[in-house]
Amino acid sequence: MVESALGSVRDLVVGPVGGGAPVVDGASLTVGRGEVLGIAGRSGSGKTTTALALLGHVRPGLVRRGGEVRVEGTDPFTRTGARELRGRVVSFLGQDPAAALNPRRRLGAQIAESVRLRCPGVGRAGAAAQTARLLESVSLPADPEFLRRLPAQVSGGQARRVALAVALAGGPRLLVLDEPTAGLDSVVADSVRELLAEVVQRCAVVLVSHDTRLVGALADRTLVMRDGRVVADGAPASVLAGPPPRPPAVPAPVRAAPLLTAEGVSAAHGRRSPVLHEVSFELGAGECLALVGPSGSGKSTLARVVTGLHPPTAGLLTLDGSPLAPRAAHRTPAQRRAVQLVAQDSVGALNPRETVGDALARALRLRGVRGPEASARTSVLLDRVHLPAAMRERRPGELSGGERQRVNLARALAAGPNLLVCDEVTSALDPEIGSAVIDLVDELRRDAGLGVLLVTHDLGVVARSADRVLVLDDGRVVEEGPLARSGGSGKPRCCPAGSGKWLS
Repeated sequence: MVESALGSVRDLVVGPVGGGAPVVDGASLTVGRGEVLGIAGRSGSGKTTTALALLGHVRPGLVRRGGEVRVEGTDPFTRTGARELRGRVVSFLGQDPAAALNPRRRLGAQIAESVRLRCPGVGRAGAAAQTARLLESVSLPADPEFLRRLPAQVSGGQARRVALAVALAGGPRLLVLDEPTAGLDSVVADSVRELLAEVVQRCAVVLVSHDTRLVGALADRTLVMRDGRVVADGAPASVLAGPPPRPPAVPAPVRAAPLLTAEGVSAAHGRRSPVLHEVSFELGAGECLALVGPSGSGKSTLARVVTGLHPPTAGLLTLDGSPLAPRAAHRTPAQRRAVQLVAQDSVGALNPRETVGDALARALRLRGVRGPEASARTSVLLDRVHLPAAMRERRPGELSGGERQRVNLARALAAGPNLLVCDEVTSALDPEIGSAVIDLVDELRRDAGLGVLLVTHDLGVVARSADRVLVLDDGRVVEEGPLARSGGSGKPRCCPAGSGKWLS
């Protein structure tokens, strides 16, 4: 270890409470002042657990069994060290913005509070000015209307950027980032990369990411982890493998009567201007319709409208020709089972006190499946999303972000849906696991005639799976049509064929 390092971890061992195989097994790292250290590896390899040690934190259900951690010479696992370091010296942004934001507090108030807590002596006016600067730095408006919004009233991409602003409040000297670009469109992701390039000029960064472009562009040095151990340490270009090859996209199904129809759907947050304006589209059984557009364009709101979690202010939804009530609670049990959401927020979607097995069993009970049959089907569901059967005994806090998202997908499949609404379903997954999830979704489309509404910023996923694309901008449909592809590359050329406004 380098004694002058800003942060260091030596021989860290972290494992489940009560025994069991460690999730981090002897990992070590150092990060110097002004250095960007990338940490790469598959979901569940121990990346986030190792990075969290720099804040003196382990997730619920885990315990530190050994190792030494120092930040500016202070042990963050002591009560005094945690109080001195967290927020002021070392700050954290996780891949789930819901975990960083209070759902009941206004966005502006949350950022201003972080400024005042970390900058003693700053008054109300100074905190308001710093809040505006922080929002501007992450490409968000600082007008009163936006400051009054609650976290549920912004898109997933906007929530991520607000959480980043909170993490940057007070000017920490070490910033730990867990998948900072996951789920962001290419424009916003580029702005985050530019922002982080500026941040590293004044603080060190530990960057946990599956985004090889981000790691390659920003990291001075990269660790690769596997099974809780560091297996490579060097320049990003020398230790990062290229992305896995993409198989040909699923052929577009023959269009028949639509499974889902939306006619003139509008929606709003409270009494403000609508976030969706007369959106109309059709989705057929066995078809994948990709929903793309900039962050804040209304994609996630439309997904919530379809699933009955956000009532529209106008318009009509039908499923298999039958009207869908605006709220899920008013839909028939069969309709609620038929339309399933896999949300971007993998933390908020799971009960932290419920085991994986209990969560899946509860979903199966809605179909009348109980007892030994439910236990057997739980194992099948876990296998289909590439998780071991032993995972049924674990709770969400003991899982990586990728593992949690795969559990969410398994729970959706347990209901036996006809329509799967995937909101950034691969954003928190490494390329290999993300590819496996998309393969599974494509298999369900072929074998079960499952319709898929795929909300995504990942144009590789669009190229791989989408039959048609709907582009939203400012809550309006600006493009719609079949996906055009370039030569033999399989990459999207434009959307719809010939227009090329957003995907070209």
